[in-house]
Amino acid sequence: MKAEQMKTVKKIIKYLGKAVSILSIIFIIRAVYVLGFDFSAVHNWPFFLGVALLCTVAKCITVYVSGTAWYRWLNFFSGTKCHRKEALCVYAKANIGKYLPGNVMHYVERNLFAGKLGISQKKIAASTVFEVFTLVSAAFIIGIAVSFGQLQSAFYNIFGENYVQIIVGVIAAGLVCLIVAGFIFKNKVASVLADYKFSDFVLTYIGNVLLYMIVLITLGIIMVVLYCYMGGRFELRSAALIVSGFTIAWVLGFVIPGAPGGIGVRELVITLLLSSVVGESLVVTLSVTHRLITIVGDFMAYLVMLIIRWRFMES
Repeated sequence: MKAEQMKTVKKIIKYLGKAVSILSIIFIIRAVYVLGFDFSAVHNWPFFLGVALLCTVAKCITVYVSGTAWYRWLNFFSGTKCHRKEALCVYAKANIGKYLPGNVMHYVERNLFAGKLGISQKKIAASTVFEVFTLVSAAFIIGIAVSFGQLQSAFYNIFGENYVQIIVGVIAAGLVCLIVAGFIFKNKVASVLADYKFSDFVLTYIGNVLLYMIVLITLGIIMVVLYCYMGGRFELRSAALIVSGFTIAWVLGFVIPGAPGGIGVRELVITLLLSSVVGESLVVTLSVTHRLITIVGDFMAYLVMLIIRWRFMES
């Protein structure tokens, strides 16, 4: 009877997963429609499609680089080497769930789809938590290292003379929350980390920070390419600010709940940070075009996942 119940549960999860995937695709189509991209403004279609295809493929690759980082955390917490292709397929499939309302559905979907990996739900959840932590760390390093001075000016233009106090206040509040959470859950954290080597944790963390830096810089470079395509003049200073400004916007859109795929949040931050760099007349078009590339790239990664899974099941 227990075996029959397990089969029933697996069937339910399978159908539920298919339903979520279909809903995700519907919301991806809706996201494209909401963007309101003006295709009539495109005059040279071959050139536009060439640039768009190049940027879309780059975006698709970043999905699998991010999936590799998540796969590394899975290996760390599970203590065993997971099947790489299966983990990347789970990641790419769950990735389109972020376009569902709530912007956290892709986290839920990972736990839904990842049952085939043979890893406990707690360890999958832990890998996701540390993924977010590593991603924010990578974004912080890029923002500080690439263009700290320019970001200071951008924040000053947004918040005025109080920008330093606001930034320090946000950082202080975040640290206080981490300390309080660590104190409350110190026994659970200690029991979890006691099973792992600190050196393995450090190596996994550093390696994933580098992977996420590659992802964020690549996404920023896509915006630089689109900026140049739209007539912008390439300069190292402006390119650095676009990359670092986009990184901040991307992370905010990633972590703030309530915005499907970060839609709205990311575009607002990009507009505030980069208007003075790319021009107020261009920043909205640039942001919308980049978002369109991002959506199509996520969907392309999903299609590639289906092909990989199909070939994997055949072999």
